[in-house]
Amino acid sequence: KMKKIIKLSVVTMGLLLVTGCTPPKVELAEFGKIDDIKTDYTQALRNIDTMIAVFNGKPVGVYIKPIADRTASGGKLPRDISTVVKKSFNSIGSNVKTMFTINTKKPPKNKFYIIDGAITEFDLLKVAGSGRDVAGQGTYNNQKGSVDFGMDQEDKLTKLAITFNPQDPRTGNYVPNASTSNRIEINQKSAGNEFAISILGSGIGLDNAVTKAQGIHSSINILVELSVVELLGKLTKYPYWLLTRGEVNNDIVSHLSTHFIRDKLSKKIQKVSYLLSLRGSGVQITTMMNSNLKQAIINYKTAHGMPANDILSGRLYRSLLGA
Repeated sequence: KMKKIIKLSVVTMGLLLVTGCTPPKVELAEFGKIDDIKTDYTQALRNIDTMIAVFNGKPVGVYIKPIADRTASGGKLPRDISTVVKKSFNSIGSNVKTMFTINTKKPPKNKFYIIDGAITEFDLLKVAGSGRDVAGQGTYNNQKGSVDFGMDQEDKLTKLAITFNPQDPRTGNYVPNASTSNRIEINQKSAGNEFAISILGSGIGLDNAVTKAQGIHSSINILVELSVVELLGKLTKYPYWLLTRGEVNNDIVSHLSTHFIRDKLSKKIQKVSYLLSLRGSGVQITTMMNSNLKQAIINYKTAHGMPANDILSGRLYRSLLGA
């Protein structure tokens, strides 16, 4: 029995190979309701609540405008894309407060932002040709996941890009260096018996392991979820790349490092213990030094070429941030 291969790769239209002598027929396909699917990255959203508490300390409010269609898709966008975005923000926790109405003349005292989102690219193409149905189980790095679609003996290519521009309602200006723009391409090959995903953007790593990708619906959920993680990271200054495995944001590293120097000892302990807990060291988040945390710090420093002590140095902190 052949395994369906799920892999991350840069996908181009050139990969849509078909058999036969006649030219392939390409058409824009209908797209329906987005299913509510838990992806491998749903946990990243749950981690945001703690990250804001540890690195920022103050809740943030968001008012989400309806997601605009800035594509040439002619109304064929996923119908529930705005609902998926709101659901992602709502699922985070108490440190992200989603606002249903907004009064810009009398804004709330707590920090909040207007989220202006848009789909800037959407194409769902079918290329008719011979092949076989690839619905079923898939693997990536020897980990299995289910695929929730049938190929109907056609190759398909889906492209979707989403952009978030946060706005400060007090000034009416967009927040500098906080916009996000990420893109996903999903190549479903019937003849090659292959399903390939490419996630493109500075906030999202190309090597993300989509181990439980369930077709187009969950791929869109993945794109939205990781874009929300990146957006809130830029707004509240937490190391979002530790959750998305994307590029390190050096401006945020500089901001966090400056604050770390000024932090009280208890706050430094909290940040270091949290960062170690993300790495699976078995450390519990704490504001007081204990023997377990001391040993974890020593072990980490030893493994990364630092002096084998439990001093909470700036070098240790930056290393834990991935810088």
